[in-house]
Amino acid sequence: MKKKLAVISTACLLILASDPVSSYATPDSSSDVLDQPTSVTNEDVKAIFDSLYQEGYSLGEEDGYAEKKFEQFDQTTGLDKSSEEFTWFMMGYTVGYKKGQQQKEEELKTEHENEMAAGEEEGYQQGILDYKHATIQSEIDPFPSKSSDWNKGYVQGYKKAISLMDLSVKAKKEGYDQGLENDSMSVPSMYDDEDVTRQAFTEGFETAQAEVLNQQKKQFEKQGYVQGYHDLSLEVPAEAEGELQTAFEQGYEKGQKQKQKDVKADGYDSAFTYQTYRAPKSLQDKPELVKWYKAGFYSNKDVKSLQQKAYKDGWKLGKEMSVPKKYKQNKAAVAMYKKYFEQGQKKQDKTVSHILLGSGIVLTLVALITLWRLRRRKYEETTLDS
Repeated sequence: MKKKLAVISTACLLILASDPVSSYATPDSSSDVLDQPTSVTNEDVKAIFDSLYQEGYSLGEEDGYAEKKFEQFDQTTGLDKSSEEFTWFMMGYTVGYKKGQQQKEEELKTEHENEMAAGEEEGYQQGILDYKHATIQSEIDPFPSKSSDWNKGYVQGYKKAISLMDLSVKAKKEGYDQGLENDSMSVPSMYDDEDVTRQAFTEGFETAQAEVLNQQKKQFEKQGYVQGYHDLSLEVPAEAEGELQTAFEQGYEKGQKQKQKDVKADGYDSAFTYQTYRAPKSLQDKPELVKWYKAGFYSNKDVKSLQQKAYKDGWKLGKEMSVPKKYKQNKAAVAMYKKYFEQGQKKQDKTVSHILLGSGIVLTLVALITLWRLRRRKYEETTLDS
C-alpha cells in the first residue's frame, strides 16, 4: 500500500509540473489499461475518461481556489484506479487546480480594484471640498478602519482632485480670456478630457460673454436714451439684434419719458415767470412735447400763494427776505419771490413816508431807513449769491 501511494504522489507531482493542456488527450480504443471486454467501444472509453477527468477537475478546482494541493485527497484516493485511469484523473485535477487558482486570483484582483476605486472616489470628493474651502491637507493620515488598498486609492483620489482643481483655475481664466475675444468657444484638448476642467473653461467663457453682452446692452441703451430724449424717431442700429435691440428700444423709451418729465418741469417753472401761458418757440413743431409743457404750466398751483407771501414779507417792516425751503432750489421761484418781495418793500416805503411826513421827522427817519435797507439788501444779495 505504501509503495502504491508513493507512486501516486510521484505521478501527481509530475503531472502538475507538466502542461495540462498538452497532456489532455482522449484515450483511443488501443488502450490496454482498462481491463474491458473486446466489445468496449471508443465511446465507452471516452465516457470513462470524461468521468475520471471531471472527478479530478472538481477536486483540483477546489484545491486551486484554496491554494492547497491535494487538500481533497485522502489515503484511498487513486487506489481504485489503474495507472492510466489515475493519469486521466490527475489530468483533470491539474487543469481544475489551475482554474481554481485563476478564479481566486481574479476575485482578489477585483476586490483590490474595488477597494482602490472606493477609496479613490471618496478621496477625490474630499479633495474637491477641501480645495473649495481652502483646507488642503499636505499630509493625509490613513484610515485605520479601511484596507491598505482603500487608503492607497484615497490618497490617489485626493491628489488627483487637488491637481484637477489647480488646472481648473487655469482653465477658467483661459476660458474667460477667450470669451472676451471670441463669440464661439473652443476648449483646448488639455481641458477637454475631464469634466471639472471642461466645465471650468466653459464657465469662464460664459462669464466673459455675459459681461461683454451686458456692456454692449448698456452702450445701446445709452444710445437709445439719447435718441429718445432728443425726440428723434426710433431708428435701431443694424448691428443691434436680439437682446441688443431690446436694450436700445428700452433706452429710447426711457429717454422719451425723461424728456417729457423735464419739459413738464420747465412748464411748471415757467408759471413762476409768466402770468399767462405761452408755448416756447423751440417746441412749436413738437405738439407732443407742447402738451407736456402746457400740462406742467397749469399744474403749478403755488404761484399765487408764493406771490402773496413774498409781497407780505417785503411789506413788513424789518422782515428779511427768506424764500420758503420748498422753493430754494427752483431759480424761477426764487426770482419771482424776490420780485414781489421788493414790490412789498416799495409799498412799505410809501406808507412809512406818509406817516413820517405827518410827524415832522420825515427826513431824518427816511435817511435812517434808507441806510438800514441798503445794508440789509447788500446782506441778502450776498446770502442769495452764496
